[in-house]
Parts: sequence; C-alpha cells; structure tokens
Amino acid sequence: MSDPTPPGSLPPEVPEEFAAAYRAAYERALSAQTEGAPPASEPAPAAGVGDDTDELPARRGRLVVGTHRTESYDEEPTFFERVSDSAWFVPLLLAMLALLLILGAYAVGRAFAGKVTDDGEPSSEPSVVMSEGGEGDNRQPVSTQAPGKGAWDGKVARVGGVEADADCTSRPGKDASGDKVSYAASNLADGVADTTWRCDGPAVGEVITLKLPDDLPIGEVGLIPGYAKTDDATGDDRYTENNRITRVRWTIGDQEVVQRMKDSPDDRSLRLLRVPRTETDEVQLEILAVVKGPRNTTAISEVQLGRAG
Repeated sequence: MSDPTPPGSLPPEVPEEFAAAYRAAYERALSAQTEGAPPASEPAPAAGVGDDTDELPARRGRLVVGTHRTESYDEEPTFFERVSDSAWFVPLLLAMLALLLILGAYAVGRAFAGKVTDDGEPSSEPSVVMSEGGEGDNRQPVSTQAPGKGAWDGKVARVGGVEADADCTSRPGKDASGDKVSYAASNLADGVADTTWRCDGPAVGEVITLKLPDDLPIGEVGLIPGYAKTDDATGDDRYTENNRITRVRWTIGDQEVVQRMKDSPDDRSLRLLRVPRTETDEVQLEILAVVKGPRNTTAISEVQLGRAG
C-alpha cells in the first residue's frame, strides 16, 4: 500500500478559490481512514434519535379525517364508532329518515283534513244521536259544510233546553197506520230525526225563533232541511214528498249568516255550519228558498245549536 499523501499538499488541478474548503475535506477523509470505522457489533443510531435531523416520528393509530389527529388502537372503540363503522349504518339511517317523512306527511294530512270538509259529505260521528223513532241502532247522518270567514274553529257542544216557536204550523195529521202526527215547532229541538215541524206551502220568509236557556256563545248551527221520515206501514219517503229547504238565514245576536244546501232527495243529514262566535240568548232561522215536492208542504225535522268551547 502506497504512503498517504501528506495533508499539507494540494491535489492537482484544484482552483485556488476552492483550495481551503477542499483541503479541510481532504484532511477529514484521511483522518477517517486512519481511525477506522466503528466496530460491526455496535448498532447504528436510530433515525431521529441522538442527531439533529428534522424527521417526524412514525405516525401511530388511525388518522381521524378532518382533524389531523391520530387515535390509538389501545382503547376499545365506543358504541357510536362501532355503529357508524358498520356496513348497515347508512341504509338504516336512510330508512329512518324516510319513515319520519312519511309520518310527518300523514300528520299534516290528518290536521288539514280536520279543517277542510266538503258540503254534503257525512261526518264520522254525529254530535247528537238521532234515529227514526228516537231509538234503535240507526244514527242520523251528519254533514259539516265548509265554514265561512271568521268562523269558530274550536270545540262545540250541543245546546240543550232550546225552545222553538213558529207562526206557521200545519194542523196535526195521521200516518198510514192511523197514528196521530204533530207538526209543532217543539219537534225541532227534541233530538229525534223523524219528528218534524211543518208549514203548508213553500214557507219562504217564515221565521223560526229559537230561545236558549241563557246567554251562550254560539259557534255552530245546523238543520235537517226536510221531513226525514219513512212511513213504517207503506215505506213512503216523506223526505221526497215534502218541500226541501236549500237556503236559510241565521240571525245570531248581531251576526247574520246565510247557509246554502245542495238539494239531494237522498241526503237526510243534519247540515252543520260553523259561524263566528257570538254570545246570545236567541237565534232566528229564516227560510229563503226551497225545492218543491208533490205535497208542497215545507218541513224541518231538527235544528241544532253548538256552544263554542
């Protein structure tokens, strides 16, 4: 092995401006050759330990998206983490949202249907039970007409103890069985559908006065606009034989409300109408228009007043 070059001499062809730096590097290389490498048994220092490097330590745990943090796997995952990481989490969530939408639409539909009704359509439950003869399982159908502006929208209860009075009243008659039949105004508020008040002729302009037991807030009115009876002996339909009322005027205190009714020979329902809440002890009912029947007698089987609240 040839002798090492003296550290004081310069390698050939080195520019003068790099001489000092080259000489220092050359001397360090010669010194390393002289001292030798570290023993093979000595482990090399780990990266990032005991040196001045800027390397970051290896990341441990899983990266939490959006937070730039890591979480250790040393702890057990929470219940929410197990559920959210499962394959059926998203389908189940979508199914629950769809169910909530369906239930919400159903609730809105039910609320809206309770406020909007069609003229002449029977309601599910009458507010007063009336049947032919005043007994039996048959219930008098009830229909609720669309209310006007400012009508009472709360609960109502049938007003009892109403006394009816009319100037025009037909004489008592007999049915097909020979039984006496009265057409007095008191039949208007007795809660029986096949008893009636009746007046000879069209009765347009006739006024029926309904006296209440006390000053009461009225929020609903109604009537059966004809003679809602079928003769037991012959099966004759008194509703189609008599005149049927199609328009009336209610005077409730200082309020006047006109009620119009579709004429249908088959509709014997109690026609209810919401009105503006008015406190009074007397209500008047005036007949404005009728559809004539073969007998040309005008009848009202029942009237009903509803107390607001």
